[in-house]
Amino acid sequence: MSRRKTPAVKLKNVPSKDPPQLSQLPLRKWFANKELWEDYQSFYSKMPILPPRFLSEGLLSEDKHPEFWELLDHQGLRPLLFTQERYYPRMMAAVATTLRVHDGIYDNEGDGEFRLRFWLAGFKYTLDLDQLSSILSLRNSGVLFKGRSEVPKRLTSFDSETAAQRLRVLRITGKKYSVSAMKTDHRLLQYMLSYIWLPRRGNHRVLTEEDLIILWAMVRKVTLNWPYLIAWHLVNSTTSCLVNTGLGHGALWTKIFEHLGVDLSGEEAVLVDDKNAI
Repeated sequence: MSRRKTPAVKLKNVPSKDPPQLSQLPLRKWFANKELWEDYQSFYSKMPILPPRFLSEGLLSEDKHPEFWELLDHQGLRPLLFTQERYYPRMMAAVATTLRVHDGIYDNEGDGEFRLRFWLAGFKYTLDLDQLSSILSLRNSGVLFKGRSEVPKRLTSFDSETAAQRLRVLRITGKKYSVSAMKTDHRLLQYMLSYIWLPRRGNHRVLTEEDLIILWAMVRKVTLNWPYLIAWHLVNSTTSCLVNTGLGHGALWTKIFEHLGVDLSGEEAVLVDDKNAI
């Protein structure tokens, strides 16, 4: 299954000032044109939803795992570990169909604004980085990293072989690494990374090049801009059908919907309980 390449969203109607009451519309009317509706039906509605995970309180004591907590707190990531929130699978799939990013930080025209955008029933919802930072309770500061294997300019000293030696990981093939020899505290960081901060499917005992860059930055105490990284992860996870894709951050999406006033009435919610705990 491959993602259809659809043209840019062109809305025929002018959105009203107030968000539409989605519960009063057929699902087909959530999409601005036929191409998007077909994209949703053939691809996005079938993407796996990754259930939100959270860390059980008291599971990892700070006296037994001091480096884990020190490195985690240096990045300011503690708030995300314990988030429990219901999520809306169909709404997540619908939003993924039109989710786009305007990364003005890298615009040639010098536009410094960053925005996530999606459309529902002809209404455009926009979220800037400050808003996302507030929703996540994370700092909007640090090195801007889009994820995948694109090393940002401020991390030009990164070298995959040096990082692999520092983290005690072994190259398996290409840009994949085994975590079998990693220190426990570093392995815990990787575990939280792949299940909570940047959730994905696949073998979590294997590091990707993206994981290696992120963990190297954390161990070196190079602060990353996590709202920016998470925003790109939201977008990147919708653009491929590889084995490690899936729609995650369900709890975050619920907070985004509530923040932007998206109509959730009548939508089936999935509760997050102890079975989702790490």
